[in-house]
Parts: sequence; C-alpha cells; structure tokens
Amino acid sequence: MTAEPELERLAGELERLQEELSGLVAAAAPTSAAAYEALRRDGELQPWTSTAVRLWEEALAAGADTGVVHHLAIAHHARAYDLEAAGDDAAFGHFEEALRHWASLYADPDFWRRAHERLNGGMGVAVPGEVVEEARARLPRNLLEPHLTLAARFRLTDPRRARAHVRLVTGSAFPAAIVAEARVDLVRDVLGGVPRAVAEGRFAETLDILETWLLLDPAGHDLLRAVLFTGRSWMERLREERYATRRMDDLLVRVDRLVGPGLASAGTPSGELAKELARHEFLLALRSFGALGTAPPSPDALGSRAEVEEALRAAWSASRHVERALELYPEMADDPRYAEVGELRNTVLPRYRAWLGALSAQFLLTAFGIGDRELARARQLLDEAGEYTAADPELESFVRSLENLLSIREPQPTRGDEV
Repeated sequence: MTAEPELERLAGELERLQEELSGLVAAAAPTSAAAYEALRRDGELQPWTSTAVRLWEEALAAGADTGVVHHLAIAHHARAYDLEAAGDDAAFGHFEEALRHWASLYADPDFWRRAHERLNGGMGVAVPGEVVEEARARLPRNLLEPHLTLAARFRLTDPRRARAHVRLVTGSAFPAAIVAEARVDLVRDVLGGVPRAVAEGRFAETLDILETWLLLDPAGHDLLRAVLFTGRSWMERLREERYATRRMDDLLVRVDRLVGPGLASAGTPSGELAKELARHEFLLALRSFGALGTAPPSPDALGSRAEVEEALRAAWSASRHVERALELYPEMADDPRYAEVGELRNTVLPRYRAWLGALSAQFLLTAFGIGDRELARARQLLDEAGEYTAADPELESFVRSLENLLSIREPQPTRGDEV
C-alpha cells in the first residue's frame, strides 16, 4: 500500500533540495562526462539511469572528487522514490545508499568550501559563509524528515514498511545528536499527549497507541520512558484497589514484554528513563515476592519442599530487582510512593530468604537417606540464615534447633580419627 499524494509532495521536496545543493556544487569533472551523457534518454535528461550510476561508481572507486558523490546521492535518491511509489522494497537499498552519500558530503568540509567558492564566483560578489552553513545545517533534517513522515503514514497500514523507514533514520551516518532529534520528532506529538491521557485515566488506550509506535522504534528512549510511565501510573492506581492482583500481574507482564527488547539494545539508561525503569524494577520485585496487592507472604504458608525452594528462587529474583532499582535510582527510597524499597532490600527480603533457607535445610535434615552433599547444602543454608538471626529471636531459635539436628546427622569421627 502506498501514499501517492504524500510521496509526490516528498519527492517535490527532494527535488527542491537537490536543485538548491546542485547550485553549490562545482561543474562535473571530465571523468563524469560520459555519465552525464548516459542520463539522456529519448532526448530528455533523467535524474538517474543504471549506466550513469555505474559510471559514477567507477569514477568514485578511481578516486573522483566529491562532485561524483553528490551525483550518486541524487541518483540513488531519485531511484528510491520511484521504487517507493511502486511499493517496491528495493527502494530501501537505494535510500540507504543515498543517505550514506549525503552523510559523507555533510561531513566533508572541503565539499562545502568548494561550494562557497562556486557561489562567490557565480554571484560575482562575496556571499556570506552563513548561507552555505545554513544549507549544510538543514541537509540532514530535510533528508530524514520524509522517512519520519512515511513511517507515521504506514504505522497502522503497513508496520513492516514503517519500521524500515525508521531504520533508515536510526542507521544513517549523520551525527548521533541529529539522529536522536529525528527520533524525538517522530513521536513528539503522541508523547506530548501522554501526561494528560494518564491524568485522565486513559491507561489502556495510551498503552495501545504507544505499542504501535514502539514497534517502529523499539529502542527509542522517549518511547520506552512513556510506556514505563504509563504502566507505572496505572499500577499505582491499581494498588489502591482491592482484588486487582491479577490485573496488576498481567499489566507488569505486558509492560515488561514491550520494553524488554528495546532496553536490551538501547544502552545504559540514564535520566528520567533510568528512574522510570527503577520504579518498574521495584514493581517486578513485588511481583516476584508475591506481594502485589496482598500482604507479604509468610513462610508458614509453605507446606512442601518444592514450595519452599520455589519461594526461595522468587525471593532471590525479587532481591535482584530491588538491587537493580536502586542502582538505577539511588534516591528512590526518598519518594514516599516507593519508600518501602529500602526496607525490602535491608530487612524484609533478607529475613524472608533466611526463613526459607532454614525451612529448606529442615526438609533436607529430616529426609531419609541423605548423604554428604545434602548435609553440606544444609550447613550452607543454615550459615546463610544465621546472618539474620540477631534481629529475629524466633528465627534464631529455629536455626539453633536445626544446627543441633545437623550435628546429629553429620558423621561422627571414629576414635582413630581423633587427634
């Protein structure tokens, strides 16, 4: 599916840009004369032909100047728009080549110096250098903006094609700051409406919309932050409701699925993204701990060794989420909504793990036929639990009783082994 009126407008913008830049470029070198001739078809000058592109590429490989790079950029771009209008995926290869050449020109001071010299010669008067610098500054934005427009146009009707246009932007060789600004431009309008939508409680609708944009740019920091913000705000509302545990669980799973791939490739989070991710990690900790919308779990509710071991794995997972949250946002405990994160890390989770470890040791020590490996594991669990007995007399008494049992179960040295 194509958007012909939009493509015609964008192609017109490209033609205007090319005419502007062509006026800045020196006349073709002799090595390009044959390529110019190859642009003529049925007596008319074409923006590209296969023969002209081949000749320019050969000239470039032989060390031709930046004028040839400019011709190749124009030719590949023109070919790309013809293919895009036909819905042909081959357009993306030509777009990529064109953007690569344009980025090379943008970064080449000699190209712009010669352009300035040509302007001075053509005008017959000194042209301020700002004229050329302004053209140079506008170049990346003018070249990337059509891909943002097409990505937005195809977002719902052809997401695959929309993603391909975004990848052209994110994979371009223009400076990182320019690419980052283009990514912001892609979602500026939709993100601008997120705070109001969240304040009005339109959480599900907002997440649905953000998901369609996140499919286009999974690693976009602003999109990731918006998804985390929306999910976290919804969770805060649900935590005030009774019987919402299942809904909160499902919401956390969805948000984690949406942001996971992008966070894995987006680099180390910082700023507001890091803070939102920290809040998400805290909520994941509560989910692992089994304390979403309910009182913290109690070791007394566990009746089998398998249940204890599963609870111990979940508790360690919760601890990792808490540690991750505080790495991302060290001042998180200062936020009244998340003050319990410090207590979780320092008191609640260590004590719970200690009880679970002691219970697991009890199962080992009361089983029949245990060997040295099981006894060593029981000793390890009791040692770990013993680190937290000082603040819990009941746990201390339980651990001591198990240590006595362990001393009975451990093999006793024979008289010949005594020193």
